[in-house]
Amino acid sequence: MPRVLTSVHIEFKGRSPATEMMENAGFEVVMQPPLPGWPDDETREKLVGIDGLLAGSENLNAATLDRADSLKIIARNGVGYDKVDLDYCTERGIVVTYTPGAMSDAVADQVFALLLGMTRQLVSGDQTVKAAGKYDVPIGEDLSAMTLGLVGCGRIGAEVVRRALGFRMRVLVHDPWVDDSVIRDMGAEAVDRETLLGASDAITLHTPMTEQNKDMVDRSFLAAMKTGSYLINTARGGLVDETALIEALQSGHLQGAGLDCQATEPPTGTSLDLVRLPQVLALPHTGSKTNAARERMSIWAAQSIVDVFQGRVPRYVVNTEVLEKLDLQIA
Repeated sequence: MPRVLTSVHIEFKGRSPATEMMENAGFEVVMQPPLPGWPDDETREKLVGIDGLLAGSENLNAATLDRADSLKIIARNGVGYDKVDLDYCTERGIVVTYTPGAMSDAVADQVFALLLGMTRQLVSGDQTVKAAGKYDVPIGEDLSAMTLGLVGCGRIGAEVVRRALGFRMRVLVHDPWVDDSVIRDMGAEAVDRETLLGASDAITLHTPMTEQNKDMVDRSFLAAMKTGSYLINTARGGLVDETALIEALQSGHLQGAGLDCQATEPPTGTSLDLVRLPQVLALPHTGSKTNAARERMSIWAAQSIVDVFQGRVPRYVVNTEVLEKLDLQIA
C-alpha cells in the first residue's frame, strides 16, 4: 500500500475530499502537522518510507530529500514551487506538480481587499471609530478614477483584470510572455514597463519568484512609479527590495503598500521594519487561504498523486523532463 504524507491541513467543514480520494485509491494517508517554521530536519526524517508527498511550505532541496527513499511524486498544494529543487527531483525521477488556477479567485480578491483597504483607509477609519475622543473622517479615493497596472498576467492576473474592469478602472498590463492580443481581449491595455510604472495609480505584482525576478522592485522601479501611487504584492516577498520600498514610503513618493507576503515570514529584520510602517497594510500570506481555494488545491494535488500511481500523466507537471523516465500514459 503506497504511503502519502501531508503536512498541510486538508480537512474542510468536517470532511476531507482529498483524503477520501487517496484512501479510495488504496493509499495510506499520513497527516503530520509541521512544527513552527517547517524545520528541514523534521521534513527529512518524515520522508523516509513515503511514496507521495502532498506538500506545503517545506524546503524540498537535495538535503531534505536525500532520505526520501521511496518518493515518486511531490504534489505542491499551491501555485509556487520555488522551494523545490526541480533539477534534483528530475534526476531522481520524482514528479513535481502544482495547482495553478486553484487559488486564482481567492488571490485576486485579496488584491482588491488590500487596494480598498488602503484607498479607503479602512484600518485608520476603524480605529478612529473605536477610539474615544477625536473622530477623524478619512478621505478616500474612487477606484473608477484610478489606473491599475499589472506586472505579470497569468491566471491570477487575468482574474485581477476581470475584477478591475468591474470597478471601471483603466487597466494596464506588462507581461512579455503574454501576447498583446490576449491582453486586449481581456479588456486591458498591453504596455511596456516604463509606461506602466509612470501611468499607474496602483501596481500589483503577479510574476513567479525566480533568480531573474529577485528584488525586481528595486530603487529604479520604485522611482519610476507615479508619485502618490500604491504597490500591492500578493505573489512572493522576494520580488521586492524591502529597503528600497521603506525609503520610497518614508519619503512620501509612494502613498502606501499592501503586502500579503514578505521576504521573511514571519517578518523579522528589514521585513519587520517594513510592515510596521503606518503606510503599509500587511497580511500573513493569506491570499489563497479561503476554504474553497484550499479545498480545490488539495483535491487537485491528491488527484496528481493518484494519477502517477495509476500510471497516468498528472495535470500541471512542473519538471516535464522527468516524464521521459517514467512509463505514464496521457489521461
